[in-house]
Amino acid sequence: MLLSAYQRVRRRLPAVHIPYVSSLPASQRFGLKLIAPALAMMLLVHGIPVILGFVMSFYEFPSLRYTDWFRPETFVGLAHFMKVFQKDTIYGAQFWNSLKVTVLYTVGSVIGTYVLGLVTALTLDKQFRGKLVARTVILLPYVTPVVVTLLTWRMMFRSDTGVINALLRQAGLIEGSLFWLLGPNSLYAIIIANVWRNFPYAAIMLYAGLQSIPEQLYEAAEIDGAGRWGKLRYVTLPQLKPVSAVILLLLILWTFINFPVPYILLGGSPSESGNVLMLLIYSFGFKQSAYGIGSALSAMLFLFSMTIAYVYYKRVVASSYDGGTI
Repeated sequence: MLLSAYQRVRRRLPAVHIPYVSSLPASQRFGLKLIAPALAMMLLVHGIPVILGFVMSFYEFPSLRYTDWFRPETFVGLAHFMKVFQKDTIYGAQFWNSLKVTVLYTVGSVIGTYVLGLVTALTLDKQFRGKLVARTVILLPYVTPVVVTLLTWRMMFRSDTGVINALLRQAGLIEGSLFWLLGPNSLYAIIIANVWRNFPYAAIMLYAGLQSIPEQLYEAAEIDGAGRWGKLRYVTLPQLKPVSAVILLLLILWTFINFPVPYILLGGSPSESGNVLMLLIYSFGFKQSAYGIGSALSAMLFLFSMTIAYVYYKRVVASSYDGGTI
C-alpha cells in the first residue's frame, strides 16, 4: 500500500535526474527518497548555523541589535582569526592555553577510555557466572542521561563532602581535601568523568571485535608457544586494528569538541587548567560578547576537526581494512 501510494505521488512530480542517484538500483533510489526529508531537516538544523558561524567570523558586532549586524563598515575580514593566533593579545593568550588544555584532555580521555574499554572487553570475552548481568551493568554509564551522570560526579568531586576525597583519605593517600573542580586538578576531574562516560562504548565495540576473531588463530599461536601476552600482542591486537581505528577516530572527535562534561562539572568560568576550547568559545560568545572571535574560533575548530577526521580515516581507518576500503 505504501509503495502504491508513493508511485501515485511520484507520477505527479516532475522527473529530476541526478547522475549519481540515477545510476543506483531502483531499491536504493527508493530508500534515498524516503530519507530525503530527514536529510533536508538535518541540513536545515545543522548546515545553516555552520554557514552563519563562518559568516559571523568576518564581522564585528558593535551591539546586540540585529539591525547593526553584517553592515559593510563592520566587515573585518581575517582580523578575528589573526587576533586568535597572536599570543600578545588577550584572545590569543586564552586560545593557546585552551588549545594545550584541550590536547591534554583529549589524549588523556582517549587513552584512558580505550585501555579501560579493552580490559573490560577482554574480561567479558571470558566465560563466568553472571556474564549477562555484567554486560548490562557495564552499559549503565553510557545509557544514563549525561546530565545525571555528570551531576553525580560533581557531588562526588566535592572537596568537603565528596566521596572521592573520603576514599583517598581512608586509603591514606591524602591527609586533607583536594579541590577537584578548581585549580590544576580540574583537568583530571573532567578526564575521569569523560572516561567513565565513554568506556562502555569502547568496551562493547571491542567485545564485538573479539567475537569475530577465529579461534584457529589462537590455537596456532598456542602451538607456536605463545602465552597469554603473546596471544594478546600477536593475535588479538592486530585483529582488533580495524575496529580500534574507528573507535579512536570517534573518541578523538567526540572528546575534542565535547562541551557537556567540562561545562557541567566546571561551569562556564573554569580555571585555566580546565578551560578547554569549547568552554572558551562559550565564554567568548556568551560572557565576553566577542561574537566575531567566538565564531572565528568555532570555524577553525570545525575545519580542524574535519581535517583530522579525513586524514585519520585515509591513513588509519581505511588502511586497516582489506583492500584499503571499508
